[in-house]
Amino acid sequence: MRVRPSGIAGAALAGLVVFGGCGDAVMEPAALVPAGEVEAALAIAAELPTFTSLASEALARARATADGGGARAEEAVVRLSAALALAMRADSLEDGPEARRLRAEAYASGIVPLARLLEPAALEAARGALGFWLETAEAVVGEVAVPPVREALVEARALLGRSHAASASGDAVAAVSALVGAADRLAETTPHAVLRRLLPVVEARLAAERRSGDSARVADLRRAERLLRGAREAEAAGRYVLGLRRAYYARQLLDAASGAAR
Repeated sequence: MRVRPSGIAGAALAGLVVFGGCGDAVMEPAALVPAGEVEAALAIAAELPTFTSLASEALARARATADGGGARAEEAVVRLSAALALAMRADSLEDGPEARRLRAEAYASGIVPLARLLEPAALEAARGALGFWLETAEAVVGEVAVPPVREALVEARALLGRSHAASASGDAVAAVSALVGAADRLAETTPHAVLRRLLPVVEARLAAERRSGDSARVADLRRAERLLRGAREAEAAGRYVLGLRRAYYARQLLDAASGAAR
C-alpha cells in the first residue's frame, strides 16, 4: 500500500513552494515562515524511521512476546541487540569514517535478524513514513538547490521501490535492507541535514563577497552576516526549519547584491 500525502502534506507542498522558490525577489524572513500545518509536516522528518528505531521496536516486541518465538528468535534477539549497540555508537558520533564504519558493521550483522523480528505491519508503516517525507521533500527541500539533496532523494525513491518489490516477492531481508538504505538517504534531506550543508556554502559565499571590497554592498553583507549568525543559533537550539529559512534568506541577499553589482 502506497501512502499518499494527506491534507497536512498538501499544505506543506503548497506553503513551502515560497520557501524553496528561487525567484528574483528577495523575501523577508516573515514571508518564509510556514504555517502551523507546514511546521507539523516538517516535524515528521525528526521522526523518520532508522535502523536504530526499527531495531529498538523489533527488540521490544520480541522481548514482550510470551513464548519468545523459539531458539531462532532468541538468536535473532542476541544478534540484533549487538548490532543495535553498534548503530547507537555510530549515531552518537559526528558523521565521519568511524561512524560510517560502525554503521556498516551494524547493518552487516543486523539486517538479517531485523528482518526476522520486524513485523510486516511495522515494515509497511516505516515505508509509509519514508514515502510521505520523500514526496514532501521532493517538492520542497530539494528546491533549496543543494545538489547532494536531490541525489539522495532520487536514490531513496529507487530504494523504496526495491523494498516494495522485495516484500511482494517474499524476500524480507532484501526488503529491510533496501528500506534501511532509503532511510539513510532520506536522513540527508531533513531540515537539519540540509541546514548543515547549506550554512558552510553561504558562509563561504559571504566571505568571498567581503573580499571583493565593494562598499555599495556593505549593508546587505551585514544583514546576511546577522542572518547567518541567527541560523547558527537556531541550529544550536534545534530549530532547524528556522535556521534553514535564515540561511536561505541570507543566500538570497547575497545573490541580489551580486546581481546588482554586475
